[in-house]
Amino acid sequence: MKLKKYSLGLVLFVLIYSAWAVPSARAHALLIRSNPAANAVLEVPPVQVEIFFSEPLEENLSSIKVFDSNNAGVDVGDVRVDPADPTRLTVSLHSLNDGVYTVTWKAVSSVDGHQTVGTFPFAVGNVNANAVSAIQQSTSFRLPFSALTSKFLLLASLALLIGQRFFIALVWNPTVNENKNESTKPAIWSMFYRIGLIGVLVSIGIGILAQAGQSTGSELAFPWNLELGRILTESRLGVIWLARLGLAMFSVWLAGRRNESPLRDWTGFAVNLALLFTVTLTSHAATEARPLLPILADWVHLIGMTFWLGGLVYFFTGLRHLQQLDRQVRTKLTSVLAGQFSINALIFVGLIGLTGFYSAYLRVGSWSALLTSLYGHVLLVKQAFVAGLLIIAATNLLIISPRLKRDQLQGVETTGLVARFRKILILELTFAALLLASVSFLTYIPPAKIADPPNTDFTSSQQVDDLKVEINISPARVGQNEFMLMLIASDGQPISTAKKVLLRFTPNQSNIAPSELELISDGEMFSAKGAHLSLPGKWQVQAVVRRQDKFDAYANFDITLPKPGASTESALIPKQTGLLILLIGLLCGLLTFSLMSKPALRFGIGLPLAFFMLGLGLFYLTRPIQVINEQANPIPPNRESVAAGQIVFTTTCAPCHGMGGKGDGPVGVTLNPRPADLTQHAIPGVHTDAQLYEWITNGFPGSRMPAFKSALSDTDRWNLVNFIRTLAPK
Repeated sequence: MKLKKYSLGLVLFVLIYSAWAVPSARAHALLIRSNPAANAVLEVPPVQVEIFFSEPLEENLSSIKVFDSNNAGVDVGDVRVDPADPTRLTVSLHSLNDGVYTVTWKAVSSVDGHQTVGTFPFAVGNVNANAVSAIQQSTSFRLPFSALTSKFLLLASLALLIGQRFFIALVWNPTVNENKNESTKPAIWSMFYRIGLIGVLVSIGIGILAQAGQSTGSELAFPWNLELGRILTESRLGVIWLARLGLAMFSVWLAGRRNESPLRDWTGFAVNLALLFTVTLTSHAATEARPLLPILADWVHLIGMTFWLGGLVYFFTGLRHLQQLDRQVRTKLTSVLAGQFSINALIFVGLIGLTGFYSAYLRVGSWSALLTSLYGHVLLVKQAFVAGLLIIAATNLLIISPRLKRDQLQGVETTGLVARFRKILILELTFAALLLASVSFLTYIPPAKIADPPNTDFTSSQQVDDLKVEINISPARVGQNEFMLMLIASDGQPISTAKKVLLRFTPNQSNIAPSELELISDGEMFSAKGAHLSLPGKWQVQAVVRRQDKFDAYANFDITLPKPGASTESALIPKQTGLLILLIGLLCGLLTFSLMSKPALRFGIGLPLAFFMLGLGLFYLTRPIQVINEQANPIPPNRESVAAGQIVFTTTCAPCHGMGGKGDGPVGVTLNPRPADLTQHAIPGVHTDAQLYEWITNGFPGSRMPAFKSALSDTDRWNLVNFIRTLAPK
């Protein structure tokens, strides 16, 4: 009775602590930074909002909306995840008047599917800066009970499936064979395996509906909800859910085969391990910059837990099965089983502890974070359960098992000791279940330590005469960059004075004129910002240092800029989805003929479902891949193209946008809303050439700008894009 009360108390403690601690998780913001920054007051209206997150985003499920003080939307709606940096989410803006604006965002991780939402303000023009700074930004996430239930049920079910094969191979068969006992496996073990298979399928169903529910704002989405279809067919998460479903159905088919064979058993074991690996693919480990080792460590961690929890279930029922044997034989087998299980348990729990500490190092990072964050608190509770399991395993190995062996050799009655051993096993099962619950809870809590985003900066150095020239370009992408140059004399001291320091940018395309940028000294280094790296491809950046009474120093640096474009991975998702659905349809057919013996079930449910899945899979496999409009500018921005574009701009665009492109043309000042300030839209990296071409062709959404598709030729529109680029601030 005391043991049951103690176990119930532990369960209640974890549940109450979880309920109390969930609200404090709102302090863990996954937003890294934004432009405009939160509470910023800008003199020049921005042309887009960009937000950087700690994890790659699912474009179809993430969004940004911008509202003015009247709650009217001012964004264009072209929400986009940057293919070159999947942690960057952007949306374009209409022309903004002076005032306060509110950004609301929703971010869904493409790795684990977790959703965060938030808001922050910014202001433009003549506003009260103190009032704007007083507006709080917020970041929050919801902890869906259905998703937690799905994860716990999936792990518990896999523990029954994987733990059985581990226990039979490592504990049961060696014990029975060593003692030359012909005791058969308990019949209840087959039922446990079937329960595990059913649990996996149910957990997948709940998990898919919970994933769609996060996007619709509900606990669970209806199966016919369109959002569910989008997730399954247009996202990486959908591919993982479908792969998980296919593996589960294959495991069901293997278990339904009538002939028993070691090959079938071990094939099913491999399939179940693959199912467990899909859990790791949606864990915090998959978000690391170098995920291979963290993913493997997380997988080993889960394997250790499935052996422990599943093995305990089979160990407990195996001992009850031995009650039908003679007392001396039962005592002997119990002693050997306890020793065999405890040795393996210590190994697996040791792996749990080691991989757990490694994960804590990656996702907590410091003692203060361990003691002050929700993630750290739950991790401490989890490690307490691991410590308890280690103590119990050591007790069984060093105390219980030797006593059972001694009593068996002396022929002493051991009924009381065996009974106490079963009570210890119940406590052990409770600890293992709580450990599994804490793991499920940890997967939905943001880590205390957010991984730094990958560094794309370009850094290099050269020795030129008596100078060492060190350059840093950040973020080293097409568009606006910050250029920093450090000059170090032969004595190792930095040089802060020079007659002139400039950078000369020469693209690999010989028909593009080079440009220059003068750097300003801040006392330690020379720096400046500019959009001089305006095209993808190879560039030569030449640093020129002019000093009094010395020859000019030249240092050449070669840099290659990646080409922004549509992600090929996201374009292939429908094909991957189609293949998985097709395989699921084939498995439905196999299950129909192997498990459904009644004609009503076979022809009324099984075959129609199989044909539907086969048809759906073929549909997605044969559907053309959608190509996102990210075509490259076919006309290089040379002198002839820019001149031709200027002529088009003067006659077609200047009346509204003005000769300088600031939206102050004679017609533009009479329009509401005002025309866009092209000097900001023209900055490379803000919009692609293809996006500018699209707006010239079909008009700018929500503005008075008309479509020029019929008025201007394709060549004229591309020349116009090249000229508009020259309006960017130098």
